[in-house]
Amino acid sequence: MQRRFVMCAVALSLVVMSTAASAMERPFKIGFGGGVSVPVSDAKSAFDNGFHGKAMLQWKTPAFPLALGASLGYEQFSLNSLAAGVTGTGKILSALGNVSYGFPVGPVKPYLIAGLGAYNMKSSVMGVSGDSQTKFGIDGGAGVQFSLGGLSAFAEARLENIYTDQGVSQSLNTRIVPVTFGVLF
Repeated sequence: MQRRFVMCAVALSLVVMSTAASAMERPFKIGFGGGVSVPVSDAKSAFDNGFHGKAMLQWKTPAFPLALGASLGYEQFSLNSLAAGVTGTGKILSALGNVSYGFPVGPVKPYLIAGLGAYNMKSSVMGVSGDSQTKFGIDGGAGVQFSLGGLSAFAEARLENIYTDQGVSQSLNTRIVPVTFGVLF
């Protein structure tokens, strides 16, 4: 009888501790995501839809709705407007710092995000690399985050605005909308 009581007490303690541990939010999270990248505005004439992947780090205190983060990204597109039989790709590497504001409204948590950083753009035609240029850019968007057991999943869309060229009468920007699905550990 006493043995059963001790075993039940240990089991109950483990359940309570695991529930409390999952309820406590860790301040640092690492995440990975990917999805489709859609060029818009001026970039639509140069690129077809592409894909991207991201790695991110996030720091958030449970008592405050703001989170600070950093992300590294890779995007790849097929070049369009090339002669028949000629193929080419455009690649963008990015390093961004960002801030997000979460709305704690239930199990699905919407958030707004904004960031700034550097974008390295490079193209190649028929396997021959072109010029590489690194430019300043900003991004902003919205997403939702939800719990999946011990991890958090998210879906978000951003608008990336890369300041690529300054013309005589206007500024030319590369604008891309990446739609990302991922997880945070």
